[in-house]
Amino acid sequence: MSNLTKMKNSTHGGARKGAGRKAGGKNKNAKGRTAITRSVSMQPETWQKLDRDRGTQSRGKYIESKL
Repeated sequence: MSNLTKMKNSTHGGARKGAGRKAGGKNKNAKGRTAITRSVSMQPETWQKLDRDRGTQSRGKYIESKL
């Protein structure tokens, strides 16, 4: 019987316990991501204006500073 026809359980690939990014916590000592991500759709001209106006700040930090 060839290796191609023999199927056995494998531990390669798939989900692993504890793998991936940790969820953000609810207290100040929590580890992991605490930001909430959102998507924004704008016209290309608006993105160009935002990028021009924000200077060296990231888009997120620039928008946050305006709120």
